[in-house]
Amino acid sequence: MRLQMLRLLSVLALALVVVYSSVAALYNLYSPAPHEYTISAAQLAAVLERGDTPIAQRYATDAIHFSAPLQQRLAAGEVVGLNSGEGQILFYHRNGDNLLEIGPFPHQPEESVTQWRMLFIGAMLVVLLLLIWPMFRDLNRLQNQAIRFSKKPFQIPEQFNHRSTIFPLAETFRRMANIVTGHFEMHKDLARTIAHEIRTPLARIKFQQALAGHDTQSTEVINRATRDIEQLVEKYLNFSRVEVHEQFLARKCISLEDFFEELGAHLEIQCPQLEIAYYFPDGEAWLEPDSLTIAIQNLVVNAGKYARDRVSLRFEFDRDHCVFTVEDNGPGLGGDALELTDAFTRSATDEQGYGLGLYIVKKVMMWHEGELRLDQSPKFGGTRATLRWPNRN
Repeated sequence: MRLQMLRLLSVLALALVVVYSSVAALYNLYSPAPHEYTISAAQLAAVLERGDTPIAQRYATDAIHFSAPLQQRLAAGEVVGLNSGEGQILFYHRNGDNLLEIGPFPHQPEESVTQWRMLFIGAMLVVLLLLIWPMFRDLNRLQNQAIRFSKKPFQIPEQFNHRSTIFPLAETFRRMANIVTGHFEMHKDLARTIAHEIRTPLARIKFQQALAGHDTQSTEVINRATRDIEQLVEKYLNFSRVEVHEQFLARKCISLEDFFEELGAHLEIQCPQLEIAYYFPDGEAWLEPDSLTIAIQNLVVNAGKYARDRVSLRFEFDRDHCVFTVEDNGPGLGGDALELTDAFTRSATDEQGYGLGLYIVKKVMMWHEGELRLDQSPKFGGTRATLRWPNRN
């Protein structure tokens, strides 16, 4: 914000210089009064003391050529002072048929006009600075509040004076931010309440299952239902953290070998039935490992629903970007691929999902300043999900 203020002051200073110079030039151009010259007693005394040249000389009226305006002034009996161009001034007076030349006298230029111009422009800039500084100060405070709010929502108190130039803007932002914060807090409370309410009967089911007999079919049904409920709870909690921006992502420089080692350990538990191939170069990349792991898990779980037996994970660098692709050998996505990235939106053929996986992936990419693309895999024929984000902090 300070840089913007300096730029504005620079533009105003340039505008003042142009306007002042233009007005001065127009005044000199159209001013009817010619320049007048005067000498002081000190100048006259200095010439008299020197005494090497006569002070006054007489010439014929036609000996020196004057412009028509000057001739008219001389004919009217005026004394005309002219700058000789050598730092000296000569005075002329017509007396009958003679022209009296007095001088030369050393010319003392008038006090520099440039100094007065600079003083005027400087004073105007100080006045403008005093006028606009409070506005830029308040804008800088509002900008800092907006940056802090974007990282983690919080209740914003009323901090700006009612006489501030930006008070309507600041007050509107404050009210909107507090409304959004209220919704976030309500959403977090709702998510935690739902998770708690689901986990309580879930624990009872597990306890009852442990006490039950050895009915294999019933046990399998209970196990499958328990896994579904646990997966739903985990999905909803992930969705809640993403939606309310509970943690601010900070990308770190991570070793790809370490990242894929931890990712593989998670995926072996999540999708034990899939054959997963990993391709990545040596080196490091800028990413947030926890959220990116959640995003990739969601993509692999989605791919596992349709893949016949194989999923491929590939990481590569594209100039200054990281590119992560997840491909499967299933039937591929239909025409509603883009709509699946909205919250609680499921594919027409998905009877087990909750419509949150791809939405969470899209949110994680937004936090990474990247993007999610879904298309057909040219290698395996199934779906290809591509994550792309800048390789920087």
